[in-house]
Amino acid sequence: MKYDKPHLSYDQQLALMRDRGLAVADHPRAIQDLERIGYYRLSGYTFPMRTLEENPQQARGKQQKRGETFIEGASFEDAVALHDFDHRLRGILLDGLQQLEVGLRVKIGYTLGKRGALAHLDESKLDPGAKKPHRRKKDKSRYEAWREEYDSLQEKATSGKQEFVMHFAKHYDGEVPIWAAVGFMTMGCLISLYNMLNKEDRRTIARSLGVKDPKVLAGWLKPLNILRNQCAHGNRVWNRSIPFQADKLNLGMLKNPALLRHLAISSKAPVDHRVYFHAATTAYLLRELIPDSTWPRDFAAVMGTFPSSVSEKFPLSPVNSMGFIEDWENEELWRLIQNPSRTRP
Repeated sequence: MKYDKPHLSYDQQLALMRDRGLAVADHPRAIQDLERIGYYRLSGYTFPMRTLEENPQQARGKQQKRGETFIEGASFEDAVALHDFDHRLRGILLDGLQQLEVGLRVKIGYTLGKRGALAHLDESKLDPGAKKPHRRKKDKSRYEAWREEYDSLQEKATSGKQEFVMHFAKHYDGEVPIWAAVGFMTMGCLISLYNMLNKEDRRTIARSLGVKDPKVLAGWLKPLNILRNQCAHGNRVWNRSIPFQADKLNLGMLKNPALLRHLAISSKAPVDHRVYFHAATTAYLLRELIPDSTWPRDFAAVMGTFPSSVSEKFPLSPVNSMGFIEDWENEELWRLIQNPSRTRP
């Protein structure tokens, strides 16, 4: 089917929303918000406010679908409030995930560095599984695919004149030791390298983050990388699933199982691929990485800004839109560690 919908001015966009039942309290302010946010982007925040209709095709097995008209009481201001909350949510998630990314760089650089400054360039220093075919690039091994990405990242860092990379290019024929090379790797590149480390090194890193089984940590890291990228690129996080599902939680594989026990025993345990599970694993890893981190407290503070008007009007809350559990903020995981020895991020 050919797309033939016409371009609409901001006034026409707002009029269309009003015609479909969305209340607008302040027209000039609403126009400013459309100019700031955009009609299509804002639609993601109005979607749960739309009426339910019968779904004759039952796409995805659903008997009902969202229509184009809005539920009585829905307002433009509600949608903007959700959008602005989501902006704050992305900010605090990205803050925690970047701290975790830096910590992972240090741990991989330090641990693999014990096997040699250039151990990452020597396949024999990695797990034998690195020789297996890559999942998508069948003509390359896992290591060959990773090395291709690594070389591309180093080239970009060199052309971008990153000083530390230029130093090694000038004095050491471009060979960058692992403890420095982690500085230009993306989180995805880091995770791929972690998955190719020999079992002893993977276990050492996992245990330093409070996880006994390296496979469990790997299962957490991949969706956290997806979440990090969504946050970094300004994509909607509220009311969205992370497309890669982490492994099921096994409390026996954790150093401090009490911190995540509420995920395993609650009758209202969140679906793994929604935000709360990943926020909880981030908090767990950060508490191991930075024992006096204030990130769990800061995250809880941002969640406290979820727009109350939306919760009062619609069945929309952190519980049903992001997989949170009731009274989650009272769990030990989110309590600030008392009397930190020094100020931490």
